[in-house]
Amino acid sequence: MAKPRLVAAVLALSAAFAAMGVHQGHEYTTTSSASVAPLAYVVGKTGLVQVVDTRNGAVLVQADTGGRATGVAVSPDGRRLYVVNGWTGAITVVDPQSGAIVDRLFTQVQLSHAVMRPDGQRLYVSASGGVAVVDPENFQMVAVIKAGGQPQGLAAHPDNKILYVANSQDGTVGLVDTATAFQTSTVQVGGLPQHVAISPDGKRLYVSSMRLGQTTPGTLSVIDTTTNQVVGAVEVGRGAGSIAVTPDGRTAYVTLPKERSVAVVDTASMTVRERLPIDSPSVAIAPGDTRVFLATGATTTVLDSTNAVLTTYRMKTGELEARPRLFDAALIAFPPGQPTGTGLRTSSSKSSRSSTGSS
Repeated sequence: MAKPRLVAAVLALSAAFAAMGVHQGHEYTTTSSASVAPLAYVVGKTGLVQVVDTRNGAVLVQADTGGRATGVAVSPDGRRLYVVNGWTGAITVVDPQSGAIVDRLFTQVQLSHAVMRPDGQRLYVSASGGVAVVDPENFQMVAVIKAGGQPQGLAAHPDNKILYVANSQDGTVGLVDTATAFQTSTVQVGGLPQHVAISPDGKRLYVSSMRLGQTTPGTLSVIDTTTNQVVGAVEVGRGAGSIAVTPDGRTAYVTLPKERSVAVVDTASMTVRERLPIDSPSVAIAPGDTRVFLATGATTTVLDSTNAVLTTYRMKTGELEARPRLFDAALIAFPPGQPTGTGLRTSSSKSSRSSTGSS
C-alpha cells in the first residue's frame, strides 16, 4: 500500500479555499448489447467499501477507507475507486479488484462530493470554498476552481467540456469551463442546491434543492444545457437528495431521506409520478441499465423499470474490522458513461490522454 502523502499543492489549495448478500433472482434488460452486468460500488457511511456483482448480489471485494464517506467516483474503466472521506479532508484511492488502498491525498479542508469526468482525465471534488481538480493518472492536485458559496453536488457533461457545480449558499448552479478550470457563468435555481445529475444525452441537467423551513418542500429543477435556462421545476418533498436519470431520459429519481421516500419524476411533464416508501440516501443507475439501485442501509435495493422491487442484496458486515459492525450503505456509484459490460479485469492500465481540457 502506498504511503499517504501530503502534496505540495495543499498550501495553495487551503489558501484558495480560504480566499473565496441475500438475493432474489429475476431477469432484467439493458439498452446495451454487452452481456456482462455492471459492478456496483457501494460505500458505507463509515468509509467501508463493497464491490457488488449486480447479476447475483455477490460481494466480490471489500475495503476500508478509514473515514466517514461523503462522496465517491469511479474511473471509466472501473479499475479505480475514489472515496471522499469528507470530514478528514482526504481522497482515498481503492483498487476494486483487490480492496487495497493504493493512495491517499490530504487536503486539510473539509470535502463533499466527487465526480469523474467521462474521459477519465480529471477528478473533481467539492469543498467549502471551491472545487479541487485532481489528475487521476499521477493523483496530484492540479487546480482549484473558485466556485460559488458552499459547493456541493457535481456533474460533468458527456462532452467533457463543462462541469456543473451546485452552489448551495448562492442558490445557483455554476458552469465551469474544464479547459480553464474557471466558472464562466451561473444559473439561478433558488433554494439550497444539493445534488445535480445530467441526462445521458447531456441535454438536461437536474438539480435538487432544499428550502428553508421544516415543512417547506424541496424542488427538482431542470436546466436546458443548450440555453442554460431553467425550463421546469417540481416540488418533490422535504429535503433534497441524490438524483438518477434513466437511460431514456424519461424518468428521474430523487431520494428524500427526511421523508424516507423516493420521488419518481416524469421528466417530460416535470410532475411527480409516484412516491416510493423507501428510505435511501443515494440512488444510481448504470449507463444503459434499466434497473435502479438504492442504498438502503444493510442492503442494496434494486428496482425494475416499473419501480417494483426486483431484488434486494444483503451487504456483508465489516469483516475487515476487529469488531465487525453492520454495513450502512450511503453511496452507490458506477463508472461514468460506460456500457453495462464494464466489469473486473485482471490487469491495470492508465487511461489514455484526451485533448479535451487541460484542467
